[in-house]
Amino acid sequence: MPDPTLPPFNNADMIVPRIWLGNKMASMDEVFLRQHGIETVFNCTKDLPFHSSMRRRYRVPVDDNLEEEEIRNMELWSFEIVYKLLLEYKQGNTILVHCAAGMQRSAAVVAMFLMVFTGMKHEDAMQYIKERRPIAFYKNANFLKSIQGFENNIQNVAHI
Repeated sequence: MPDPTLPPFNNADMIVPRIWLGNKMASMDEVFLRQHGIETVFNCTKDLPFHSSMRRRYRVPVDDNLEEEEIRNMELWSFEIVYKLLLEYKQGNTILVHCAAGMQRSAAVVAMFLMVFTGMKHEDAMQYIKERRPIAFYKNANFLKSIQGFENNIQNVAHI
């Protein structure tokens, strides 16, 4: 039974041109992937499979279980993932970033991408995402500490 308190949601939503944020259904929907020219997938789960048509694939091996270790894990992976996401994006590729529901892990990764790509603060990046995908960060941002840690680290790097 679906949660009646969840805001209405799509399987995926475009956050900026060529960056889609979505769930596991979108990642397995061959028509959706082909229709939007998605060539690259960032799978923010430890175990969900990749669609066989995806040749450019990255895994962010993090669980969304609210455990401190997984929140730290997200922060540890953040630099490598954002670097690869920026690289794929700058090469002109259309990208799907997904997790199971497209609410927490993948939304955190896209927020970090926006912070580097646009210079947004974490609050603005998260709000920007929520305006395009209302289910993102619902009810709370499970990886807020990861996002804030990433922001502190990129600010520290900028001041070197």
